[in-house]
Amino acid sequence: MLLCLGSGLGFSGTDSVTHDDLVLMPYPASVEIKEGKFRLNKDFTIAHEGKAHDRLFAQATRMLRRLDRKTGFFFTQEFVTPEAKAGAGLVIKTQRPGEVRFGEDESYELTVGDNQIILSAANDIGAIRGMETLLQLLKADDEGYYFPAVEINDQPRFPWRGIMIDVARHFQPIDVIKRNLDGMAAVKMNVLHLHLVDDQGFRVESKVYPQLHEKASDGKYFTQQEIKEIIRYADELGIRVYPEFDVPGHATSWLVAFPELASAPGPYSIERNSGIFDPTLNPTIEKTYEVLGNLFVEMSNLFPDPYFHIGGDENEGHHWDQNQDIQKFMKKHGIKDNHELQTYFNKRLLKVLDKQNKKMVGWDEILQPDLPKTAIIHSWRGQEGLAKAASQGYKTILSNGYYIDLMKPAYKHYLNDPIPANSTLTDEQKKNVLGGEATMWSELVTPTTIDSRIWPRTAAIAERLWSPAELRDVESMYERMGEISFLLEEHGLTHIRNRDVILRNLTQQADIEALKVLSNVVEPLKGYRRNPGGAVYKTYSPFVLFADAAIADAPDARVFNRLVTDYLNGNSEAEEGIKTWLQLWSANHEKLAPVIARSPVLWSIKDLSANLSAIAKIGLDALEGELQEGDIMSQLNSYHSALAKLEQSREQGGRTDLQVVNSIKQLVKSKAGVLAAYRAENNVTVDGDFSDWNDVTWNYFVPAKHLNWNDTCHFAIKWDKKNLYFAFKVDNSNLQALANSRDKEGLHMDDGIEFLLDTDFDRSKEWKDDDLAYHVNVLNAIIDDRGSLKNGEYNNGWNGNAKTAVKVSGTVNDPSDKDQGYQVEVAISWKEIGKAPKDELVMGIDLCVNDRDDVYQQYRYFDYMNLPVFHMPAGFAKLVLVDKNFKERTSFEQE
Repeated sequence: MLLCLGSGLGFSGTDSVTHDDLVLMPYPASVEIKEGKFRLNKDFTIAHEGKAHDRLFAQATRMLRRLDRKTGFFFTQEFVTPEAKAGAGLVIKTQRPGEVRFGEDESYELTVGDNQIILSAANDIGAIRGMETLLQLLKADDEGYYFPAVEINDQPRFPWRGIMIDVARHFQPIDVIKRNLDGMAAVKMNVLHLHLVDDQGFRVESKVYPQLHEKASDGKYFTQQEIKEIIRYADELGIRVYPEFDVPGHATSWLVAFPELASAPGPYSIERNSGIFDPTLNPTIEKTYEVLGNLFVEMSNLFPDPYFHIGGDENEGHHWDQNQDIQKFMKKHGIKDNHELQTYFNKRLLKVLDKQNKKMVGWDEILQPDLPKTAIIHSWRGQEGLAKAASQGYKTILSNGYYIDLMKPAYKHYLNDPIPANSTLTDEQKKNVLGGEATMWSELVTPTTIDSRIWPRTAAIAERLWSPAELRDVESMYERMGEISFLLEEHGLTHIRNRDVILRNLTQQADIEALKVLSNVVEPLKGYRRNPGGAVYKTYSPFVLFADAAIADAPDARVFNRLVTDYLNGNSEAEEGIKTWLQLWSANHEKLAPVIARSPVLWSIKDLSANLSAIAKIGLDALEGELQEGDIMSQLNSYHSALAKLEQSREQGGRTDLQVVNSIKQLVKSKAGVLAAYRAENNVTVDGDFSDWNDVTWNYFVPAKHLNWNDTCHFAIKWDKKNLYFAFKVDNSNLQALANSRDKEGLHMDDGIEFLLDTDFDRSKEWKDDDLAYHVNVLNAIIDDRGSLKNGEYNNGWNGNAKTAVKVSGTVNDPSDKDQGYQVEVAISWKEIGKAPKDELVMGIDLCVNDRDDVYQQYRYFDYMNLPVFHMPAGFAKLVLVDKNFKERTSFEQE
């Protein structure tokens, strides 16, 4: 058996890829640090050599002004022009004018020396990307501002790096779009996808069919002149803009203007809720294609980009099923189901778009047999759909995993790769994966809050799409993203400042300090939990409440959680920082309670605030040893009482939840962990079906060391005079194992459980003769050991006689199916343990789940005590045997 070390917070990738002293995002493909510094002064100028589009001079001038605002030098150069300028500090060299089109060369080379900076690119768009890198390099020391000497060679990994902004659910005016275009350019994104039409509104002026925007927008829409201005502004930044007109579903706003196109009788009115609704265009009448054809021609002329998105998602076909004329049409034309009917519809639209020289893009539902290969598949439902489309020869774009509206932490997006390491696509098929788009659906955002939902997390997505695949160090990403977040503010983005604005309004301009303390450790409910069924909020509901001031990646919670990880990994210096946070939070409710009392709009967070202070006090008690006072039964009672309060604190408040519960729970486990094995009242048969475990209380634990790993483990322990029994229920969606017999090499890498006993409870830092370990994989193969040999290897020559049984829900080693997990049941005789069972006998214990990483095929594990070395008895929990009357003597609750 191998000595297993913790692997930090997640997939670290290659640490040498980034340099700690350079805050660059996206990180360039190649960076070489040189000796020296280019010092800035008021005489700094910019010159150009070669040929370029006029956008280069506008953006170089803008860069000069941005640099001037950062340094306060009052540079003497007013504009950057095509005229030669001798002695310039920055020389930009380009060979030709750039084109804002898919596949344009965006590479650049940047050399910073002591006396001059050279930025070279094939065209002005590559130069613009390089200018953003140069601005991020700016540093200061005792002598002033400077650029460090570097040599950078950079190019994007994917040519399609975008953001979809939904302006239909909640309209986002042109100033919102422009400042987000600036943010996109700052992190080298190059595609803006405007979702212009949905059930809640039609958001663009049509001169062919003015009733669309007049009747179905509540007066909130882009004029055609504004669309042209957005496209012009984006073009200056080297960003493409293309539209989405969602059909045939999500069609309520279409039918407000054209009820005759509906598949079911009206009347229709603009939808005020969120969700999936039945109104659907009728694909069997020519009037539908007449209207769409005329409108698509008009919009094709308005949007010059060759790509045109038709939506095509979430059409459940209920109105088609209920329409007898549609059913007759399907029968007449041999269309067997709604999927084939939508393919018929899509092909009709494809002909319209082909005539306009447009390439049709659609969400992955449009991928049906006979769909022409010219269509681009936009995958939102899963990586599997993208891979399937790419393998069939379709060009694809990934948005699954980049749904920033769901308020998931940045690392989940960052580790989500359009071509994951375990991709089965051939090299040729991988070329069909164009890149990806972050999707900002706007059901729950307004112009006040949209920036805080896009930024800074989208910078992490931008890096995933631009930088080398090997770059996946999550901690480095977070450190750099925090700095980039402040840089983004210079573009007028409000993702930081508007949080305080919202909080001040909620308190009627009272002191918000205590409210900020709470808001910095909570996050809005993730996924669709904040607005279940789309029914809690309407489009006109208030979206400036407490949850709207909270953000994904709660900043103070991240700092605290990192400190706890460091502390549990042996960094004792982190304890002081942990205590400082816990003391702040334990006192915060007393300060915040009067503010809440005076502001009824905040009453929903009263319990949330109280819970934060309560669990902070539990964390302090754990660190100070108060949970370990008294005899073993008192300790058991204190421990499980603390766990029960921690679980209670997970209750949402104000549509947010606390993000420090898990870390405080880890502290409590580390300092005061006590597990009970209670005496079996009936015989236990080791068969894996758990029919003898109906009377137990299950404990659980989850991965704490690995990001993007969602498995869980529930376990229970009991005993009788003959044996100590264990039962494990493990969630696992992809079961993998290679070893099918005892002690087979590599067995520890297989999916399975492991538990370890310190039978003398001496809490040694070394593995000794009284220490036992048992590993059972999903094929019911076993490794066990007792003590160690002098050379430090585990004594795999010792074989115990544990009885084991495994029951699998799924198929081992079949990645094509979705497994549920497995159950393991184990019995170990007291003779093998070397102890006589009795009430209140104490041993040490840790429990572990082993797993073969689905993507990288590396070994990983998670254990109950979150130990950096889980074979170290010094960190084990206490295991106490409790006789059958334990319920009368403890308040043992389910963890």
